[in-house]
Amino acid sequence: MTSHRLAPIAAAITLTVLFNTGKAAPASAQVPKPMRDTTHAHPSAKGQMMDMPGMAAMPSGPHHALVMAYRDNLTTFTRALQGNVVRSKAVDLDLARPAVSEMRRSFDQMRTHHKAQMTMMHDQMQPPMMAMMQDMEQHLTAVGTHLTALEADLQVSTPDHAKVSVHTAAILTECDGMMKMPATGMPKK
Repeated sequence: MTSHRLAPIAAAITLTVLFNTGKAAPASAQVPKPMRDTTHAHPSAKGQMMDMPGMAAMPSGPHHALVMAYRDNLTTFTRALQGNVVRSKAVDLDLARPAVSEMRRSFDQMRTHHKAQMTMMHDQMQPPMMAMMQDMEQHLTAVGTHLTALEADLQVSTPDHAKVSVHTAAILTECDGMMKMPATGMPKK
């Protein structure tokens, strides 16, 4: 190919890279602000706990990464369902049943990998880490309770949108709580 034909391609690639990295945006573009950053930023990444005894080995590895990914997936489907129910004041079963099915799959996978992470780390857990894992277990239990109730609510032909909204809100609250450190035994800064 000649250089005059490559110039537009190079310009398009450069522009794509700049847009994707956030270095450039056209003045007329209206980029919607994301609802919330769902990437997992563990407090240890911020150095909050690295100086604590036994905390240098914060949860990491494949099980922890998968727990966080499935948590994000669960949150995404829950938000989609909740948003639809809040807007329409009704439950669209064509959306709700597949969404809740995916929420269940993500929850089950999250629990499986959480248990594997706990088993892997059991011998090296210090009290602060144990508190974190117990806190996570409480959130998982609460999510499971609301998810089971949500599944039962969707078995009728016309589900109560208020109940669905309550359960989805509770699931989102619990998922958000999984990202916060328990106050018990944590150092004060």
